[in-house]
Amino acid sequence: MVIAQPKTTGEFYDHLLQSVSAGVLVLDDDGIVTSANSAAGRILGWEAEQLIGRTWADLGPNEEKLIACPPHRTTLRQPDGRSVAVNLAITPVSDHITSTTMVSFTHWQEMEQLNEALLHTQRLAGIGILTASVAHELNTPLSIIAATCSNLLHEIEENSLGMEQLLRYVEMIEQSAWRSARIVEVLRNYSYADEMQTAVTDLNMIIEDALVLVQHQFKGEFNIQIVKQLDENLKTIVLDHNRMTQVLLNLLINARDAMAPNGGTVEIRSWSQLDDGLAPIIPHNGNGGHQEMYAFSISDTGSGIDPTLLENIFDPFFTTKSPGKGTGLGLFIAKRIVQQHNGRICAENNELGGATFTVVLPRKL
Repeated sequence: MVIAQPKTTGEFYDHLLQSVSAGVLVLDDDGIVTSANSAAGRILGWEAEQLIGRTWADLGPNEEKLIACPPHRTTLRQPDGRSVAVNLAITPVSDHITSTTMVSFTHWQEMEQLNEALLHTQRLAGIGILTASVAHELNTPLSIIAATCSNLLHEIEENSLGMEQLLRYVEMIEQSAWRSARIVEVLRNYSYADEMQTAVTDLNMIIEDALVLVQHQFKGEFNIQIVKQLDENLKTIVLDHNRMTQVLLNLLINARDAMAPNGGTVEIRSWSQLDDGLAPIIPHNGNGGHQEMYAFSISDTGSGIDPTLLENIFDPFFTTKSPGKGTGLGLFIAKRIVQQHNGRICAENNELGGATFTVVLPRKL
């Protein structure tokens, strides 16, 4: 079968424009639409041909000027006057003869649905990675329960079981059962595909949850030592427990991979601080001060991050790992979850080698 190819530059340009899934408008110097793809028509509720000849004033918000700007959330107008939320970027295009402006946009709700799907997909991929670690974590308490029950039955048969020993056996079984339940609960919460649900919780407990899922694998299979420096004076914080657990797991797995194959040390810290240069802008509270921030960091002793790549590591599908070793979604999703909590995440190289990822969060959303 022969597929017809565009014969001219204009036909090629139009063919390319129509194949893009995002809405695209091309406007001349007067702000008049000269070209539009079908996706633009679908999002705005017009036929693509009906958009030709319309002005930016007909479609865009009053405050939106046709000047270069990065992707941001705004609204465009539909034929019935209603507004549609979009993620929009404006890019001037010039060839030294004519100048045009390209406006590209995606439906905000569709982007949110896609991001949620990516988040859940990456979470499920994480479960596969963690399966072996969780199996080892469960094996220890289950072995204690089995051995204790065996000893208990033997001493009952021998009629040598005293009350003190019985109570000790019961306590061992109870502790191991609760430990098993705790591991299962953490994994169940992590894998549950729910919408964002914030609640008052404990940041250090979230850190411990993440470590429950990886510590055996880190120490056994990857020869990684875990060092904790958690501020025991931290109070409660408002956030989504499960999603922040995913952020921690993504950062821990990233640190693990950075130290492969020889292993090393992961240091995880938590602390409180007031607003500073790292934190996002936080409104003043009722007392005229800044809201308290909580922070945590994960440091590794790997080879660090190429300085030329530091600005790109949170981009979707960006990865420095070999093919098949990473999706490039872990850090992107971590950043997105942190931003949902009005927080900020950054990465930097350590002076003595390795890298540190720091997350700063407001105590209250």
